[in-house]
This record gives sequence, structure tokens and C-alpha cells, in this order.
Amino acid sequence: MSQQILLYSFEHDIDIYAKLLVEAGLGSQLLVCKNLEDLQVNMPNADLIFSIHMPPEVYRLAEKVQWIQSMWAGVDKLIPAPIRPEVIITKPTKVFGQYLSQYVFGYYLASKIRLRQAMASQQEKVWKRYQLTPIYGTKIGIAGFGDIGIEIARVAKSFLMEVWSLNTKPKNHEHIDRAFGLEQIKEFVAGVDLLVIVLPNTAETKGLFTFEVLSSMKPDAMLINVGRGAVIDEEALVEILRQEKIAGAVLDVFVQEPLPTEHPFWSLANCVVTPHIGGPSLPIDITCCFLENYKRFVSGEQLIGVIDRSRGY
Repeated sequence: MSQQILLYSFEHDIDIYAKLLVEAGLGSQLLVCKNLEDLQVNMPNADLIFSIHMPPEVYRLAEKVQWIQSMWAGVDKLIPAPIRPEVIITKPTKVFGQYLSQYVFGYYLASKIRLRQAMASQQEKVWKRYQLTPIYGTKIGIAGFGDIGIEIARVAKSFLMEVWSLNTKPKNHEHIDRAFGLEQIKEFVAGVDLLVIVLPNTAETKGLFTFEVLSSMKPDAMLINVGRGAVIDEEALVEILRQEKIAGAVLDVFVQEPLPTEHPFWSLANCVVTPHIGGPSLPIDITCCFLENYKRFVSGEQLIGVIDRSRGY
């Protein structure tokens, strides 16, 4: 008997995902769910789940489910859900690195070529030369060196940057010049010109970037967070930016999303706020991840992107 695949996503994406899976020959196995009522009806019959984070209570109905493929890289909402311990949970891999690299270096290069100044001068019709800042030889610190961090490091190397990495324990890689463990975090942030955070939200990383840690950064360093908002003490970062202890921050993720309109980040001149758009989950990319894992699942092979629930990622 073929595996029944429960599909659940945002309204504007669900039809795209369904179409892609039908084209892949899985149409007869789909249990397409668009709301809580659909989930409650179909969940008891599902063998596999391909979804974004569903309402946690529906997982209690997942008595037959063997494998869950998340559509998002972040699985912190899945970890505490009432999912049977033997169920395999996977996340997409080797998808988001290309997009997040574009985001990171787009904003970093914009700062180095002084894009804001150029646009303001053009608006005012002012011809005044200024010095651009090259990034070759500068140090990029990547906090969280998974497949996304590896891709950011690869791009950094194309700019002839020096790559430092921060992980729970030092991790060696061909693109890494210096590797640090969490206990070395102040030494790590103190030496880099660009700090890029791609860490997941776990018990170990929550609030990791405190005022003391952020104060160790160079005054002309830049911070970009495309990981999870909770890894930074936001009140501390607000104060760091207000005191201009660092050059600036670009933030795509926050403790509370959407970011409340009264939050200080909105009005700080040295802070750029974007609405969690750096690493888009495009249906064509995510479906390819699912189909590769589905092929592996039915043939009994090891799945890709398996989550270690004890570690939170």
C-alpha cells in the first residue's frame, strides 16, 4: 500500500506544492490540508507529513506517521510538539545558503561602497568624491557553521576574506581559517570585521550574544543576523547600537515576529530591519528536498537533514 502524504502549507503555497507533487507522480497519495479541520480529519491516516509548523495539538492524532519533512530550516517549534520519539524529522538542506549569502553580502557590500551616501548625493545632485572600502583581507566571523555557514564561507573566500567560525565545539573545514568553540565567543567576536549569525535557537544559543559579548566587537564591525532572533539579547543590542559601539546591524530575524512597531530597532539609524525574508522557502526548492528524501525513505536509505531533537537542530 502506498504511503499517504499529508500536505499542509500557507494558503498561497499549498496549491503550488500540490501541483509539484502531482507532477512527481504522488497525486493519489496526497492528503491536502488547508485548515485545522482538514488536519483533524486527515492526520490519523497520514504516514508522512510534508508541512510547515502545524498547530501542535494535531500531532497527537499522528498515530501512523513515520517521517515529517519540514518546509522550513527552523524547527524550534517542532521540537516541543507532541510527536512520538520514533518519528524521524528532517529539514531542507543545501537550499538556503545561496539566498542568505546574497542577503549577507548584498548588505555588507552596500555598506562598503557607501550606497546610502551615493543615493543621497545623487538626490541632492552633489558631486563629491569619497573613498570606498575594500573587503579583501577582512575577517568574517560565521556563528553557526552548518550548510548555510559553509556557503557563506565559500562566497567570502571568493572575496579573499579570512573566515572564522563559531560552533559548540571548533569545527574544521577547508573554508575555515580559524575555528572557535562557544567558550571562546568573546575572542571570536573581538577579531572579526563582519559577524554573521546563522545559529539555530536552542537552549545553548538562546541569549548567547549578551551585552558583554557584543561589547567585545570592534567599533567599526558590522553584525548581520539571519539565524534566529532569540540568540541575541535584543535589549543589549539596542544599547550597543545607541552607543555606537559597533558600526551597525542588519537584522532579518527577531524574538517577536512581526517586529512590534514600537520596537527601537525600527528607528535606529545604524540598524536595518527586514521582515524575515533572507532565506525564502520556495516551493520548487523545498519540494526537491522532499522528493529526494522520499526516494530514500521508500528504499530504506538514510534521510538527509535529520534533526537531533536532543540538540534542537
